[in-house]
Amino acid sequence: MIDIKGVDSNTHLMSGDLIILNGPSSAGKSTVVREMQKLWPRPLYAVGIDTVFAGWPERFVLDHNESDPMKEAEALRIVAGLGPAPSWVPKLSDTFLAISRHALKSWATMNQEGIDVVIDHCIIEPTVREQAQDLLVDAFWVGVMCDIEELIRREAVRGDRYVGFASGTSAVVHQGMNYNMVIDTTSTSPEELAQLIFDALLHR
Repeated sequence: MIDIKGVDSNTHLMSGDLIILNGPSSAGKSTVVREMQKLWPRPLYAVGIDTVFAGWPERFVLDHNESDPMKEAEALRIVAGLGPAPSWVPKLSDTFLAISRHALKSWATMNQEGIDVVIDHCIIEPTVREQAQDLLVDAFWVGVMCDIEELIRREAVRGDRYVGFASGTSAVVHQGMNYNMVIDTTSTSPEELAQLIFDALLHR
């Protein structure tokens, strides 16, 4: 929320803002977040689902053509998605879901202590959606849209994502979501989109 208590005539101070950008892989959320950080009058701390995935051991990721009975219960599996082929999504194990819940709790705690936090997320499972909606109280939710053809193009160009995640995540990431605002990264610059989010929060 915007807190303008104690501001002078020239400065609006934001205190304890919590913003979630939810959208598919390769939609440009991280780039928008970096532009938001340039606008914020206080430090805006950026976290997100990539932070959680980065900490997960690679040997516990099973590709769509792999099988390992010793790891099945805990492994993060790559499974077929619902978008245009190639379309893949990670299927989250109970262990990963527990880590996700604790990550959300830690980010919520930071925010409750007065830290401005922006979360770059890609919610693809109902359990994670419920976790986020329950734990991230009073958050400002931004739905990040992008045309599927552009998502696929960006995924191919960047070369650091599992090919098919753009298509797979785009088919499910907005299911069951309610947003405070929606942005489209297809052709609008990250700078403009960051300004739109800033202005929306300022006048919330």
